[in-house]
Amino acid sequence: MPLRLSFFLLACLICPALASADGKIVIGQSVELSGQATGKENREGAQLYFDALNGQGGIHGKSIEFISYDDKRDPALTKENTLKLINEDHAIALFGYRSTPTIEAILPLLEKHAIPLIAPFSGAQSLHQPLHAHVFNLRASYQDEAAKMVASLAELKLSKLAILHQDDSFGKDGLNGFVSNLEKRGMRAAVIAKYDRKEMKVDAAVVSIAAASPQAVLMACTPAACADFIRQMQKLGQRPQFLMLSNVNSDDFFKSLGAEGRGIGVMQVMPYPRDIGIPVVKELQKVLKSAKNPPPLSYAVLEGYVAAKLMAEALRRAGNNPDSKKLLQALENMRNVDLGGVEVSYGPKDHDGSHFVELTIVGKNGIILR
Repeated sequence: MPLRLSFFLLACLICPALASADGKIVIGQSVELSGQATGKENREGAQLYFDALNGQGGIHGKSIEFISYDDKRDPALTKENTLKLINEDHAIALFGYRSTPTIEAILPLLEKHAIPLIAPFSGAQSLHQPLHAHVFNLRASYQDEAAKMVASLAELKLSKLAILHQDDSFGKDGLNGFVSNLEKRGMRAAVIAKYDRKEMKVDAAVVSIAAASPQAVLMACTPAACADFIRQMQKLGQRPQFLMLSNVNSDDFFKSLGAEGRGIGVMQVMPYPRDIGIPVVKELQKVLKSAKNPPPLSYAVLEGYVAAKLMAEALRRAGNNPDSKKLLQALENMRNVDLGGVEVSYGPKDHDGSHFVELTIVGKNGIILR
């Protein structure tokens, strides 16, 4: 064999854009696992699906190796993790990243390494508009959620409103969605308050919003900050309708609020995880029953499970020896794909995936009601 050809074959074998030679397909994730449990539950849902899939022979005879690193919601650490996944672990796709600032930090790496990011657990508008060639969303955007939230307030004829948002790209995205949709209906917030992403202190925001005695508060905040704000408001005797974006969804979050969480509204981008009339829900419940240490039956776990189904379907369409390039091509040709009651669709100019949104209410003991 010519020496030049040998070097070429060796380069192909070690190329991070190719599936590994030992019969595995490596999928990589950087996500907050050490904080509040939403990222953890998303990951557990995805792992459930990948484990079940591997037990049935994987994709074209190759098993899925799902590697996750904790990024502690730190953009710099997220970039380090991503480079490790690409250069050392040889992932052919990135999957299920979470938190708007951390995802935005790795967008240049996607372009540089021509690797797709599939189903980020964020509804950031920056991941939808403008179109990113290497980002394929599953969930609806926060703008979609804000529109539904404001429509619900209009139906209830609640007009004395306040907004709480985190002072970063995620919070400002939510703020813009709230304000623009209120303006479309001739509505406005009486007060807008923010808090610092790093310090996570909402005390000043509580004072500002409580002074206005709003009927409802639209909230774009992380789970811990949302919970702290609700508790402080209720201690002051303030019990407006609290409405939050879907980023707070986790079993731990709802249970942590206890009785104080009863009646709060939360946007959802997945179907009800207890509705067995939906095929993917019935499938997840069956898998949970056979799992050794099953995670809770939550919206976050369901979203992770559906995201893994999306990942697997794209890999099937990418052929026997998938790589990043084949995966990108397969994704852009996925039109109106039914993942078991969750329909997604992509094209060269549309990477939105799904636009499903609904409002739910938290009932007794943290149980979600529709």
